[in-house]
Amino acid sequence: MSESTGSALPLEKTARLFHYFGGTIYADRSPLYMNLALRVAEDSELLRLAASVEEKAALPNLFFAAVHLLLLKGEHHQLAAFYPSLNNSSKHYDYVYPYFRSFVLEHQEKIHETMMTHSVQTNEVGRCAVLVPAFELVAAQTKRQPLTMIEIGSSAGLTLLWDKYHYRYGEGLECGEPNSPVKIDCSLRGETHPPIPRRLPKVGSRTGIDLSPIDVNDAENVQWLRALVWPDNQKRARQLEPAIRLVEQAPPRIITGNALDLLPNLIDKVPGKAPLCIYHSFTLTLVSKEPREKLHSLLTTASKKRDLFLVSMEWAANSVTPLLGLAKFSYSVRTERILARCHSHGEWLEWMND
Repeated sequence: MSESTGSALPLEKTARLFHYFGGTIYADRSPLYMNLALRVAEDSELLRLAASVEEKAALPNLFFAAVHLLLLKGEHHQLAAFYPSLNNSSKHYDYVYPYFRSFVLEHQEKIHETMMTHSVQTNEVGRCAVLVPAFELVAAQTKRQPLTMIEIGSSAGLTLLWDKYHYRYGEGLECGEPNSPVKIDCSLRGETHPPIPRRLPKVGSRTGIDLSPIDVNDAENVQWLRALVWPDNQKRARQLEPAIRLVEQAPPRIITGNALDLLPNLIDKVPGKAPLCIYHSFTLTLVSKEPREKLHSLLTTASKKRDLFLVSMEWAANSVTPLLGLAKFSYSVRTERILARCHSHGEWLEWMND
């Protein structure tokens, strides 16, 4: 009796998580993963495998990426026919689950090992299209001086190179490097246009912080980045490859460690008159309230000596969409506003702030 009670709770929690991802995160974004997540949520055997690493963030993403990784590495199975990343003529997703289940049960040990040794570090370059208008506001408030950029949760550093990409927002609105191999399209919603700059703000320096940075010169790491892209999101996959090549050519500085430990020293080293912009995208969405409060407290303390800005793109618990936010810290006072609603991968942007 006590044994079954001990295993039931994590399975229930894991089932709720897969239900949530299937109905909210994957809905309208990945028909394949939406179908799979809702079926896994009802499958105690597969839930048990997923729950074996339950403490991991974004567990459904991790579980599905572990499967995707094996397929990308060449594991032969009929399941591959349903993955657009492997087979452009994929079959209807309504029929995929028996093949998915069969593959998972045949490769339980490898999937478990991958989940234990990896984490979800999606480096989605499409999000840069959402961040750019916020960076433009920071530049406008700092006399367009070159910005000192510090990113929390940099993964492979692809979003650190946001000023090396070209952006198209529709209606003739474009900015960025016209000859960049990375082309990012973001549609605009609503009546208010965001502040799309004619020229991107200048970057004076860029530094990333990550608990476990991904080295794109390691083939295994690059394959994991590919596996994290949802198989039926081929636009994201096409944006990923040239961004990886840019990072290979000019790797940005990424420091290994916890941002709460490293930020005070990094901030102290920034020249007093240099505009400082700290940013993060889908780094704090899944953490508890405490690290967020510690980050804001740390920045409030730092602002006694200098002004600084914080740009955030996260999915708040009480919001139906991710939100783009901008906070200014000055003389220990934080002024914060929500700028926009957005798509989690930067597909669209709805500006809320006039």
